[in-house]
Amino acid sequence: MESEGSDWYNGLEASLSKTVGHGLQFLASYTFSKTLDTDGSDINATSSGNALTRGDQNSPRQRWGRASFDRTHRFILSETWDLPAPRTGLGRTIMGGWNLASVLTIQSGRALTIANTNVTNVFGISGDRAQLSGTCSKSQLINSGSIESKLHGYFNASCFTTPPVIGADGVGTAFGDSATGMVDGPGQANLDLAVSKSVRLNWPSEKGNLQFRAEFYNALNHPQFADPDSNFASPTFGLIASTSVNARVGQLALKMEF
Repeated sequence: MESEGSDWYNGLEASLSKTVGHGLQFLASYTFSKTLDTDGSDINATSSGNALTRGDQNSPRQRWGRASFDRTHRFILSETWDLPAPRTGLGRTIMGGWNLASVLTIQSGRALTIANTNVTNVFGISGDRAQLSGTCSKSQLINSGSIESKLHGYFNASCFTTPPVIGADGVGTAFGDSATGMVDGPGQANLDLAVSKSVRLNWPSEKGNLQFRAEFYNALNHPQFADPDSNFASPTFGLIASTSVNARVGQLALKMEF
């Protein structure tokens, strides 16, 4: 057994902050990046407790590609706003102390490797990658249309096949030639919101404060889907069976500061 590998990251990061006034602030952050490595986390655990990378163990060049956690684009917009209120009187008591905060996250899907469980590999490595059929361009590897329209068939299965037979017995096959991290999984767009109200208290000290807070995760209740089954040998190849973010979750909190 040996440990061997390398990785390379390049990224452009940009951020813009703006205080509009009247307690309103914005912060926008964008990252355009690419992470390349040998294998990433694309490994298989065997019954003996060892971990094997997919494909040819002795060919770092074949295993080189986008890391499994690579996301090309990531944009985050956060906002906080202390709502305006009258300076004195009953209006200040009712309208004062309110704050609205939000975080919007939009990002590309993770890099996916098309695996293939291949028990006829002549080198004894069953954890392989699929073979490209040679009939599709890169843009055709994923079926077109909305995510909802391809929940039962995210990948274009005709673009992949089993590795070629190279064994003298007419059964044993070579390694698959599809690249590591060659396609993107479903992207993500999520909005979290928080609304709070602070009331000043004179007990137990003059600096006392009572805060009510309501938080909503995935506030728009927008379905955000997890990665599809990316094993070509699986009967559920291309099936998206779950979501990556829960349905809308709300929670209430009451906090006393003194």
